[in-house]
Amino acid sequence: MAGIQWSAPQSLAYIPDGKLVTFTAMHQAQYTQYVQIIDGNGNPISFYCLDASQASFPISGSGVEVGFLQNGAGRFTMASGMQVQFGSSGPYVPKVSAGNPVQFFISGVVRGGGTLYVTEDGTDNDYNDTSFVIQWYQSVG
Repeated sequence: MAGIQWSAPQSLAYIPDGKLVTFTAMHQAQYTQYVQIIDGNGNPISFYCLDASQASFPISGSGVEVGFLQNGAGRFTMASGMQVQFGSSGPYVPKVSAGNPVQFFISGVVRGGGTLYVTEDGTDNDYNDTSFVIQWYQSVG
């Protein structure tokens, strides 16, 4: 997409292949913010919104008000090589900071995990432009 400054892709290799993945994305920035999950060939994937309608990446949110990115919550199935990438309509390539991926256990069994990504699309380094939470689950249902 023309006019979007894209970050380097961020690995999702900590998520096991074949697992259900959910995400939520919010923005609070002067410029339009973008997020996409790309496949092993670098192409944006499609996903299901939480209302079960289908949508495609990238998702976006604009303006200085805090809000969800359009279609900014959904689910997909993890496949080898998938990565997350962040974009901005501003003049700078977004910088990305990620939490350490975590796993959660119940009765000693791994039930899922996830992490938080935040971005900085300018020079003030407050990392409050995009907030992207991604979670995976060991089983469905």
